[in-house]
Amino acid sequence: MKLEIKGLSFSFGDKKVLKDVTFDVEPGEFIGLMGPNGSGKTTLLRCIMNYLNPPADSVLLDGVSTNTQSSEDLARTFAVVPQSSSTDFTFSAYDIVMMGRLPHRSSRFAGPTMEDAAAVQEAMERTDTWKYATRRFFALSGGERQRVIIARAVAQRPKALLLDEPTVYLDINGQLEVMDLIKTLNKEQGITVISVLHDVNLAARYCDKIALLSNGWLEAYGSPVAVLNPDTIQSVYGVDVVVRKDPFTNAVYVMPHSSLAAGPRHGRRVHLLCGGGVGGPFMKSLLDAGFGVSTGVLNVLDSDFENARDLRIPTVAELPFSAISESAFRDNIALVRDSEFVVLSPFPVGPGNLKNVEAAKQAAAMGKRVIVVRPEEGRGIDFVGGRADEIVKELISSGAIPVKDMADMLREISRGVA
Repeated sequence: MKLEIKGLSFSFGDKKVLKDVTFDVEPGEFIGLMGPNGSGKTTLLRCIMNYLNPPADSVLLDGVSTNTQSSEDLARTFAVVPQSSSTDFTFSAYDIVMMGRLPHRSSRFAGPTMEDAAAVQEAMERTDTWKYATRRFFALSGGERQRVIIARAVAQRPKALLLDEPTVYLDINGQLEVMDLIKTLNKEQGITVISVLHDVNLAARYCDKIALLSNGWLEAYGSPVAVLNPDTIQSVYGVDVVVRKDPFTNAVYVMPHSSLAAGPRHGRRVHLLCGGGVGGPFMKSLLDAGFGVSTGVLNVLDSDFENARDLRIPTVAELPFSAISESAFRDNIALVRDSEFVVLSPFPVGPGNLKNVEAAKQAAAMGKRVIVVRPEEGRGIDFVGGRADEIVKELISSGAIPVKDMADMLREISRGVA
């Protein structure tokens, strides 16, 4: 089954909810429908299943408009899994799954056949819900109920599963169990999956493609790597994020920055000497406080180099595993010269990056306000026989300000700004 969405627009009265949405779904693909609240995701899903009677020829199944197909035919094509399901009746889990066979009955009043019973048992065994067969549906946990509803959909033997936020009320373990189940059905049975999702990292992990909606428009459509990039997420969600690759699943994962608005820009610049992953929190705190930030020399594979790149902070790059060269040191001093404050963070100091500590010494000689962050005064992580600690002592004795943590650093710099 190939699904085509062609120029789909849909309105509720005067409110236009979908605006010329176009994309194709190939057989067996796992598609995530994403976007902020009110972007049109659920409306799009309901148009696909023909609940909302979309305009003619805007939703096509194998080239045939869904408007021309009977509800029975569509029910044999699509199986729907809602956000949550409940009932006041004392149906067993088996009864609930058997409801998925209704589209295959010869008439509305026909009873279940041996084929129906076999399909129900197979679906419940495949979804690991056969053990709940005799239990009352309302007595199951949220995750158990959701698995039973998926079993009902599987018993329907559809070509496509349409899901509306299937993990919305589940804990982390329940979310992964349900998504693993859906992905298994998708791969093993070749069932096309189209699901509304809010969690970008679940979408990146499980979806083949993502349709990203914004105010009814299709903002982006493609693989998670292509769609879930910082610029697109900033444009659609209004959130600054870092996008990395999960080393275990090879999927991209998205880390949002603080939702707190950054402070107003005031033109003051802080040069941060860091490394070894120590600098990330300092960079973010300084940016949020309204400062311009630059960093000293960082090796390209250092996590602080990635932090600076993700935050779009000017830095001096050095080759991986290489000692700081003279040219990189000169570039570092140039950034020091352009800054009002220099912060020496408590990063591990070895022979390769000792020049970053020496840059703080030159900053003090230039008359820059130098702040030394040391959790215990006078002690750093020194792997150069005490030379780094000696420079720190010289700095403090010549007027550099020692502080114990990041909060103290911000207070000292803010006092200097005031």
